[in-house]
Amino acid sequence: MELAPRDITSRAITREIRAGRGVYPDGRAGGPCVFLDLRHMGQEKIMSRIPFCWEEAHRLLGVDAVYEPMPVRPTGHYSMGGIPVNTEGQVRSGPDGFVEGFFAAGECACVSVHGANRLGSNSLLECVVYGKITGAAIARYVETRKLPDIDDRPYLEQAQQELQSLLDLAGTHRIGVVRQGFQDAMSDHCGVFRSDELMREGLKQLEHFQQQYQQIYLDDKGKLWNTEIIEALELRSLMVVGQLILSSALNRQESRGAHFREDYPDRDDDQFLKHTLSYYSPAGVDIRYRPVTITQFQPKERKY
Repeated sequence: MELAPRDITSRAITREIRAGRGVYPDGRAGGPCVFLDLRHMGQEKIMSRIPFCWEEAHRLLGVDAVYEPMPVRPTGHYSMGGIPVNTEGQVRSGPDGFVEGFFAAGECACVSVHGANRLGSNSLLECVVYGKITGAAIARYVETRKLPDIDDRPYLEQAQQELQSLLDLAGTHRIGVVRQGFQDAMSDHCGVFRSDELMREGLKQLEHFQQQYQQIYLDDKGKLWNTEIIEALELRSLMVVGQLILSSALNRQESRGAHFREDYPDRDDDQFLKHTLSYYSPAGVDIRYRPVTITQFQPKERKY
């Protein structure tokens, strides 16, 4: 019931929608959904315990959750991974080494506190706890070091050329349209349920959107407060992350936590009790693995 882990709940909702038992098949709420009914809680408890749920339903759909059920469906909320770091925030260069002088903390970093499933409230752990630990580690690291002597002109020139190249693009595709297509492709081909065929098709579609990105155009040609440039740079990075996620999920031939393969429904600790490390270059994605050493808690089957 309401104590079910979110990956199991997401799969249950998706099965209902797949079976045709969802609501709004005409897409009124953005696509088929199921109802989340909070009416039994009453206004006081809803507003004191989960006001954000009420606010989002009211803001996005005009639904008053005190008196009406809310249409919901699974979506990509969080990436259970990120920049690989150790417990002091040092960024890993591979399964064993580290990048000199490079640290990361917060939701962009992967300290492996989640495992294969997103745990509630762990953003606080990542941001507050590891933010403090990483900050202290950086302070110790720089304490005896002087600032490096760097000629910043080549970097500034490269950044200026990159921005100008975006402004000079004279294609036919709007950023918002390409981004929406990419997001839909990720949801459809690397979402709650995954399979080899589905994800390979997703990689093909991603390549299509990457080609479209080369033919975008910006209405705003200015260089001050140009949010379109920011959106263009973000979209390019998003598609790189999408390619890493799809490639990593395709290689992991098992089901574990939120990663659920219909063609490999069981967890395979013999082959995949290890972290996936994915590295991007224009030549493609390089996938490596770092074994996990279990010291205290043995993995167990997720069940009620």
